[in-house]
Amino acid sequence: MRRISQGMLGGGDLRAIEVGEHLWAIVQSVPEAAYGEAVLARGLQNLDWVGPRAIAHERVIELFLSAPALLPMHLFTLFTSDDRVVQHVESDRARIRRLLKRVEGKVEGGLRLTVDEKAARAKVSRPPVRSGAEFLARKRDVLGIDRTRAREARGAADRVYKSISRLATASQRRTSLERAAPGSRLLLDAAFLVPVAKSGAFRSAVRQKTRDLRTVGITMSLTGPWPAYNFVE
Repeated sequence: MRRISQGMLGGGDLRAIEVGEHLWAIVQSVPEAAYGEAVLARGLQNLDWVGPRAIAHERVIELFLSAPALLPMHLFTLFTSDDRVVQHVESDRARIRRLLKRVEGKVEGGLRLTVDEKAARAKVSRPPVRSGAEFLARKRDVLGIDRTRAREARGAADRVYKSISRLATASQRRTSLERAAPGSRLLLDAAFLVPVAKSGAFRSAVRQKTRDLRTVGITMSLTGPWPAYNFVE
């Protein structure tokens, strides 16, 4: 295997360790002074420290996206030696093989749907009110439209998710840690496991099925292909 220097900050070159028949672990040696238990305990409290290392970890995983099957490991999965890596795989071999079989020849795609509530309110808020009674009536209208649009938007997102799920090998709705843009509401954050050979057709189908959502104020964001982060737990 050719040497690859890209990896965790402060670490050595990436290496491949054979941990079974046609099974390899990609590892990197890092200094204890930079990644020891005490250093990690402090670093994990600092997003400015974690962020660059999380990006480096993700880049390493994506280097091997073209492998027949790829099993991403958690950030800061540390072993004291190469032998301990092999022992870990041996002790969990059945589950690892099962997960690799599940994601073999597949990638992950992500879909987020958001609704622009701010724009909907703006439509009702014009022209300027001329009296207190008109202000109260306008506020009532805004609240009513908010409720109606929220209900319709949730229903549209649910229908899209069910329809797209039929095109994937597996799917799951996620509790997103990200916030929607200010003034918007996150309706759907979902991940789909898709065969590599069908990933292009999958993306085209998603765009087609979400084409009319913009007319009701829903914005679509389609990402990927990614390693199967959400399907290896």
